[in-house]
Amino acid sequence: MKWILSSLIALVPTAIQVSAAPAPMEVTAREPAKIWTQGYGVGNGRLGALSYGEFPSEILVLNEESIFAKQPVKPREGAAEALKEARELCARGDYKKAEETFRKKIHMNQPVSGSYQQGGLLDVHWQDLPPSTSFSRKLDMKHGKARMDVRFSDGALKTELIAAPRTDCIAYRVTCSRPGGCTLTLTLRHPDKKSVITPSKDGWTLRGQGHNGGTRFENTVQVQVLDGKGSMDNGVFKADHCRELLVLSSTKTDYNSRKPDTPLKNDLEALNRNILEAASKAGWKKLEQETASYFSERMMRCQVDIGDTPAGIAGKTTPERIELVKQGGKDPDLVEQLFQFGRYCILANTRPGALPCGLQGLWNPELNAAWRGCFFLNINCQMNQWPTDVTGLGEYHRPFLDFVLSLQPSGEQFARFLKLDGFCFAHNVDCWKNTYFSGSAPESASSLMNGAWACAHLMDSYRFTGDREFLRKCLPLLESNARFIMSWFQKDKKGRYISGPATSPENVFRVQDETGKKVSLSISNGCSHDLLLGRESLRHYILACRELGVSTPTLARARQFLPRIPQPAIGKDGRIMEWQEPFEEAQKGHRHISHLYGLFPGNEWDVLNTPKYAAAVRASADYRRRFAGKSGIRTGWSTAWLINMYATLGCGNDAEERIYTLLKQYINPNLFDMHPPYQIDGNFGMTSGLAQCLVQSQIEQNGYRVILLAPALADSWAEGSATGLRTRGGLTVDLSWKNGRITAAATASRPGKFRFMHQGKKKDMVLKTGDKVHISFQPPYPNTAGK
Repeated sequence: MKWILSSLIALVPTAIQVSAAPAPMEVTAREPAKIWTQGYGVGNGRLGALSYGEFPSEILVLNEESIFAKQPVKPREGAAEALKEARELCARGDYKKAEETFRKKIHMNQPVSGSYQQGGLLDVHWQDLPPSTSFSRKLDMKHGKARMDVRFSDGALKTELIAAPRTDCIAYRVTCSRPGGCTLTLTLRHPDKKSVITPSKDGWTLRGQGHNGGTRFENTVQVQVLDGKGSMDNGVFKADHCRELLVLSSTKTDYNSRKPDTPLKNDLEALNRNILEAASKAGWKKLEQETASYFSERMMRCQVDIGDTPAGIAGKTTPERIELVKQGGKDPDLVEQLFQFGRYCILANTRPGALPCGLQGLWNPELNAAWRGCFFLNINCQMNQWPTDVTGLGEYHRPFLDFVLSLQPSGEQFARFLKLDGFCFAHNVDCWKNTYFSGSAPESASSLMNGAWACAHLMDSYRFTGDREFLRKCLPLLESNARFIMSWFQKDKKGRYISGPATSPENVFRVQDETGKKVSLSISNGCSHDLLLGRESLRHYILACRELGVSTPTLARARQFLPRIPQPAIGKDGRIMEWQEPFEEAQKGHRHISHLYGLFPGNEWDVLNTPKYAAAVRASADYRRRFAGKSGIRTGWSTAWLINMYATLGCGNDAEERIYTLLKQYINPNLFDMHPPYQIDGNFGMTSGLAQCLVQSQIEQNGYRVILLAPALADSWAEGSATGLRTRGGLTVDLSWKNGRITAAATASRPGKFRFMHQGKKKDMVLKTGDKVHISFQPPYPNTAGK
């Protein structure tokens, strides 16, 4: 992309009215869910519940964030020596033997993470009802509620499901307006035969424990028949002539986030009892109000409007609209709803003080979740954080940051075991926070740069918040990470510092073995992913020391070390080289694009300061996209990563094409992102990608924080707006565009120097805390390639 700087800008002396007219924050259907990944989920960040929305039999999945199984971990002695052996083999070009060394001497050949597990299933069954005349269900994201409506010739039945945030319980309400009400039964069950369910006159207590000595938990479920008659018989609760019924659920565990191997000794029964007493006293209306207030305040912080969908389409259900998109239609309101669904998932699946959102969030009916439902740290858990700060939910980034900080002891123990300095961790962790190599597949299990990737979030959060006290808290981990980089990266034959042996997650290359046969391998030295993260880690530590006025021996060494880590090379074909050698890719459209990290989510490269690298990233992204359906593995989250990549390149039409590819191929009728199966990261990645189309703030230039306004609008987004977008440097930006004119209002939360830009035009401003500026960019704009 060619950017031409200009000072042509119009300052508007009066306030600009920037207001969004977004689509309703709703997901709708007229059919029940066929499987749980089509259900509607609610959550308060610690507790989750999901409704299948079935009739006349309903299933509610009850979840709590910390119910995990345990997995024994027995590191392989001699792994440190084997790493050195593998490095030397790679240096000699014997990649096949290096990979064999990983398999035989380093990896455990089993996962280190225990699965995230469910906390109970509540079965609801209605009896003796006449045929229904209509059925509908709705997820109300703005108010945090899932609802089902069934109509009959003589009345209606309605269910409502919420996760009250302050009272901290699940609440499920059934109302029936038919003469004489309705009859229904409720039963609590759990698939683990070792769990114990004890009925009482008005509910059940479920006591269980994650497999292999995992989390001990208790789930108390209380049923209140507010209008009708209720009774318990042999574990089945029956309500007759029921006009209103309220179910309350509270789940507590013995999980100790500070010392996971030392369970809490709390009286779980008493904790649940106190919560349910408070919830019962509050009643449905107050629980509903507190939930609605919590969600609406946060959901309304940021809104987007990229155009209007015709009323005839906007009035259809979500599955019907997705089907029309699959047939080639465009639906800007549906895109807006998918954007908001990502933000809703943030609020539902984590909160300050809780665990971060894992691979599938809180919603899980299984004892063995897909990929164990834990925290994958070579893209997935990081992608879950991408939309938090920019869409006004910065405090929901904090659970991940705190989790990363809490991994330092285990990560340093792992590094010492490998006879390295500092801290590191491998592919994935669970709530027990063991950081050792996980699994036997070298392409996924071998990277040691995941700690560096996670640490990048510590600094990026600081760029948004300016919170020096939190940065000071992060400094020991940033220093430990820098020490690891300087012990892990070793001199090559050219005198450069490169990593290895490791992998470019989770990709493989093809080389000839000693017989001349082509084999697919993954282990090498100095892959581009590692170089970029190594450089970034040292830059971040240097920056943190500068911000805090700290000088250390590690800092002095980092300054000398950083220039010796090379930039990734650009190949003869104009693409970023993924490995040191021009290996043949086994999958040309592979789902991971870690070698492009330097543009996004990193900031080593950008369209202003390093246009040559930006062009190489564009060529690389185009290449991956071109082969995605042929020799690659297509996934929802990787499609979302490309949305962000194209947006960062300023390619709005390409970003929009990826958004619609996501909707066509990977989004379920309930808006769940499918890997497949379900992974929540693609939902977060899409939300981040659309925000990246509207405002960007990762670039610095000549001492200014560059704010790119509407940098990647698709041609079809001729008119629109956004409110509440946040930027690095502490700005809140409201934005609108029409007929090529861009108007914005920016409010500063702290002092800073800002360069506002759109399509090459610029205006530099120095702002104080509380300053509000209004800016307008008028067409015509200079020609830009790649829009």
